[in-house]
Parts: sequence; C-alpha cells; structure tokens
Amino acid sequence: MTLSTPVLFAAYTVFSVAGMLIVKRVAPALKSAWASGESVIQPALLVGTGAGLYVLGFSLWMIILARTPLTVAYPVAVGLTMVFSFVGAVVVLGESLSWQAILGSLLVFAGIALLARA
Repeated sequence: MTLSTPVLFAAYTVFSVAGMLIVKRVAPALKSAWASGESVIQPALLVGTGAGLYVLGFSLWMIILARTPLTVAYPVAVGLTMVFSFVGAVVVLGESLSWQAILGSLLVFAGIALLARA
C-alpha cells in the first residue's frame, strides 16, 4: 500500500511538530533535574521520544522529496510546520496569540492551496 502525498505531508507535519513541542516542553525539566541531582530518567525519555518523532518526520520528508518537486514540497512543508508549530505553541506551551499571527497563518494556508494547484 502506497501512502498518498497529502497523507505523507500530514504525517510529516504531525511527527515534526509533536517532536518539537515535546522537546520544547520537557527540556527545561530535564535541565532542572540534571542540575539538582534528581532522576533524569523520565524527562530524558520524553526528550528522546520527541527527538524520535522528529527523526520519523525527517524520514517522511525524504519520501516526500522523492515523490514531489522541491518547488512544491519545500514551501508546503515549511508552511505546514510553521502554522502547526504556532498553533501547538499556543495550545500546548501557552504562548501568546495575536491577530497578526492568525492572519499570517491564513496567508500561509492560502499560499499552500495555490502551490497545490500548480
């Protein structure tokens, strides 16, 4: 069974963004546990999980590159990861939300839609 290109882009985005969010969320706890001499096993496993998801996303990226022209693949992948990283940062990390960021995200999606039709 061969996965369709949109499914590959979706999986790439999910794995890459989830990996980044996990590392960003847990790395301070790992640093704190290390500095205080506490057990680093749990935060290290979580950071490793995030890194593993990111590597899986990179593997999917290699498959996408083999199937899709770079002029389409790169802007779509970067756009998707930018938008979903922004959404994830707001939802998971509690970062601030602004109308400029929302407008920018909508413009990125509009650009992705235009590229997908090219």
